[in-house]
Amino acid sequence: MNFEKLDQLMDMLTEVDFPMADLIVTKDGETIYRKMVGHSDAEKKVPISNKDIYWIFSATKVINCIAAMRLVERGLIDINDPVSKYIPEFEHLTVQNKDGSITPAKETMKIVHLFTMTGGLDYDLKSPNIVEATDRSTLGLVRAMAKKPLCFEPGTRYKYSFCHDVLAAVVEVASGMRYSDYLQKNIFEPLGIVDMGFRPNDEQRSRFSAMYSYRSGIAKSTLIETANPYWLSHDYDSGGAGLFATVDEYIKIITTVACGGTTKDGYVLLRPETIEMMKQNRLCDKALDDFAKYGYGWGLCCRTHMRPELSFSLSPVGEMGWDGAAAAFVMIDTDNRIAMYFGTHIKGCGYAYGKIHPELRNCLYEGLAE
Repeated sequence: MNFEKLDQLMDMLTEVDFPMADLIVTKDGETIYRKMVGHSDAEKKVPISNKDIYWIFSATKVINCIAAMRLVERGLIDINDPVSKYIPEFEHLTVQNKDGSITPAKETMKIVHLFTMTGGLDYDLKSPNIVEATDRSTLGLVRAMAKKPLCFEPGTRYKYSFCHDVLAAVVEVASGMRYSDYLQKNIFEPLGIVDMGFRPNDEQRSRFSAMYSYRSGIAKSTLIETANPYWLSHDYDSGGAGLFATVDEYIKIITTVACGGTTKDGYVLLRPETIEMMKQNRLCDKALDDFAKYGYGWGLCCRTHMRPELSFSLSPVGEMGWDGAAAAFVMIDTDNRIAMYFGTHIKGCGYAYGKIHPELRNCLYEGLAE
């Protein structure tokens, strides 16, 4: 193994005004690469450390998929079930047509549509249905989401949306537990995870990295408030974007999945056959066109690699994962038992998604081949 290119790429980040970045890679359950660059504070006096905490935003979705699939393999959820089986408000949905008219939905919204962002929901945080809801719990706010007309018939298109927040509410109903409690009992505690959750305590807040926005055209970071707009209320657990974590804690989860779903001490997070199920693309052709990530589809664990000749990715078919609004990047490769997590705190960074993430992935596989 030769990770010189990865080192060079990480070192380059501070030159293009990335205030901080932390990359960790595991293989066969062991860390094979770790590099941190930059600073935790805006004054650039405190070097980045493995104790730093980040809002991980949509990297939460990978955890959400794992949580829901545990219930699928136990028979408490079927991906082809109608969402209304768990949340009755989703039985009589409407669709807003191109001409602005609103008609009853013809297709049934199913659990699989929540996993795959094909439910027809949007991501409007300021929707009156949400803002005016009096029940601010996870289930209460999700019920309010059902009142808004869908953007299209469920299962027919792809649109990034609140689908995973609805999926978290389904987990609550199917498990009989509050979503955050379910994660704590079934994922965090068994894997020895402490610095991950929805509501940081005062000590954890003191360890949050500064947050920035990024202007990709001029490679410039600007300090912004360290906040999570998807924290819709104190009682709301956003399965789509609500978690905070350290890099060390996050990698524990995806390392377990990459290694077949069982920890070294024998805890079964997911069964191998469940993980294989998660790797399959579930988007129809029209939805794939909407997603438009060359060579990638969307399965039961977000992004999934389909066609290397289109993606130019050196990862194998079935590599899966996602990213986050502050430029986090998640990769799970079960063929080679590899997990990669890139932690940072920079919002609006198109440069990260279009350039850095693919380069990190390919530099890793080039290094492994040498």
